[in-house]
Amino acid sequence: MSSAICYWCGTEATSMEHVPPKCLFPEEKDVKVVLNKSFRNNLITVPSCNEHNTNKSNLDEYLMATLSGKVGNNFVAYVHTATKVSRSRMRNPKIIKVDKSAILKLKNREFPVLWITVDTIKLRHSFEAITRALYFHENNEVFKGSCFVVSTLFDHEDDPNGTEFNKRSSALLESEQRHWKTEIKGSNPDIFTYQFSEVDGFKCQTLMMTFYEGTRVFVILNGMTEAEIEDAKLKLAFLTDTIFGDLN
Repeated sequence: MSSAICYWCGTEATSMEHVPPKCLFPEEKDVKVVLNKSFRNNLITVPSCNEHNTNKSNLDEYLMATLSGKVGNNFVAYVHTATKVSRSRMRNPKIIKVDKSAILKLKNREFPVLWITVDTIKLRHSFEAITRALYFHENNEVFKGSCFVVSTLFDHEDDPNGTEFNKRSSALLESEQRHWKTEIKGSNPDIFTYQFSEVDGFKCQTLMMTFYEGTRVFVILNGMTEAEIEDAKLKLAFLTDTIFGDLN
C-alpha cells in the first residue's frame, strides 16, 4: 500500500475504497429470502488516503439512503430500503429528511417508498468522489480537472429554475449518450453501471452512472487547466472580434 497513491489527491494511500460505496450493494442476508442472487460480485476498489475514504463514511450512508428509496428504481432497491436502509434510519433517524412516505406492494410484499429533500452538497460530493475514483480505476492516474454533476435527483418544487435546468441538461446528455461508442461497465448491473464518453477536443468527457436501473447521474469532467481555459477564452474572443469586425 505504501507505493500506492490516493485516487483523489495523489498523496500516499492508506486503505482501499469501494467504488461506488459498498453499502449500496445489498448483503446476501437481506435479499436471499426474496432474491436468489448475489449483488457483491467483483466490486471495484481504488487506493485512498484517510481523508478521502474513512472520513466520509457518513456521506456514504447518506448516499445509500437517498438513492435506494427513490421512486422509479428497481425491485432490489425496494428490498434494500426495507432492510439495510431501514436499520440505518433506526440507528440514526436524522440521516435523511423525509417529507412523506408510502408503501409500495410488489410480489405480494410491502416496501417503503420515501419522498425526501436531498442535501445537494452531500450528494454532489459523493458523485464527484465516485467519478474521480472511476477515472483512476480506468486510467490509473489522478484526474486533476473539475467535475460538474447533473441529475434530476436534485429536482425540487421550491427550485423551479434548477429543476428545469437539470431536466433539460439530463435530456440533452441522455440524447448524446446514445451515440457514445464506449462500453457500459458494471459487474452488478442491478445496482450500478457506468459509461465514460470519448474525450472531446476541449479535454472534456462525460460519465453516465446508473443506480438501481432507475436513477441516472451525469458528471462532466473538464480536464482543461485554468491557464488553458483562459487561453481558450482569449482565442474565442479574438475569433469573435475578427468575424464580427469583418461583418461591420
